[in-house]
Amino acid sequence: MNIQYLFSSSQGDIPLEPAQLALPFKMTPTREHPFLTLKDYFDALGRFILMDGGEGLLRLLEKELSRTIEADQIKGIRICSEKHGALYHIARVEIGVDKPFYPFSVIAAVSPEARAHLARETEVLKSLQSSFDFDYLPNVFYRGDIAQQTKKEKVEISFLLGQWFEDYHEWHLTLDEERRRHRVCIWDQNNGHRFASKHETFEIFRQASRILTLYYDPRTYCQIYPWHHAAGDFVVKSRGEVIDIKLTTARQYAPAMTFPEDGKSDPFIALIYFFLNLSVKMRLDKSDGLGEMIWAGDIALEACIRGFFQAIELMEFQGRYGLGPVGDLLDLLKSFDSEEIMRLYQPLLGFYRKEEPEGHPIIERHLEKHAHGLCQVIQRFRTEGHPGGC
Repeated sequence: MNIQYLFSSSQGDIPLEPAQLALPFKMTPTREHPFLTLKDYFDALGRFILMDGGEGLLRLLEKELSRTIEADQIKGIRICSEKHGALYHIARVEIGVDKPFYPFSVIAAVSPEARAHLARETEVLKSLQSSFDFDYLPNVFYRGDIAQQTKKEKVEISFLLGQWFEDYHEWHLTLDEERRRHRVCIWDQNNGHRFASKHETFEIFRQASRILTLYYDPRTYCQIYPWHHAAGDFVVKSRGEVIDIKLTTARQYAPAMTFPEDGKSDPFIALIYFFLNLSVKMRLDKSDGLGEMIWAGDIALEACIRGFFQAIELMEFQGRYGLGPVGDLLDLLKSFDSEEIMRLYQPLLGFYRKEEPEGHPIIERHLEKHAHGLCQVIQRFRTEGHPGGC
């Protein structure tokens, strides 16, 4: 069977030569593995795809194509490295049956810490997949461990096969030197990187906020957290005026903050703190995903508030909200002036110091202006009066 090893780039997929495959495997974007090579990684990934004689892969293809598939019908496999992250390594795997290639995502974890994270993350994704009738998170199919023999010793690598979001692209705040400010840049691997329009930018932040709020549980305070723009957690597909956002993973589903355990915690207050935290976190990114911490402009704040309330309205319509009329929440927020909102944020500063050590300084620097802007947007905000918007 023909198996190709490639690297993804803005100029298209690039086949790897033997000299490139002999290079050290990168554990992170800046740190190399002491002896694992790129070829070792690709070989292990190929073994994972075809583990157990490729039985799991064949069953997935049969479900995709609604017909029986035999192993000899697989004409080729393309394994394309997409990203080396701080914990995981993402590849796009395309399986050739007849003429088309069917894409899947494969996440690899090499370090013991990353492998433990991937095991937990797999269970979180499966649980959310069974608990919510949404299509914002990728389906996960199966996980496996491969002991890859290198020239020095065996290395245990964990892999997870999941859904690939076709034509969805990572994005980050990037310096527009002509306009001298940071703007959302869509990393379109098919047509080249480009700056997002104002409409695309608003939709990215609105839909991301809506997605996270839809997964929030007002009874248990459970939420998808942590999440990071800098890690490329949200991806975007843009076709003219039609823009769609997906969330690539869910690391944990639990309360993000500590509340009293004596049964006296107020779900209304917990929701307000979810909203306040969401409005701050939505504005944090790293320049080009790797550089200095960046604070997004006011468009992110307005979009976040819109997305949050659209989700709450939909939750109320579905009977999942349970905290009274949505208008009561909006009226309460409208009753706060900017100084009161700033006081509400004070307990969160300790949370950010611990949970967002890189982001804490920029949050502290912008927080007073953010609280003032949030107050202004809320004062003129009106709910849409229908279930959740688009």
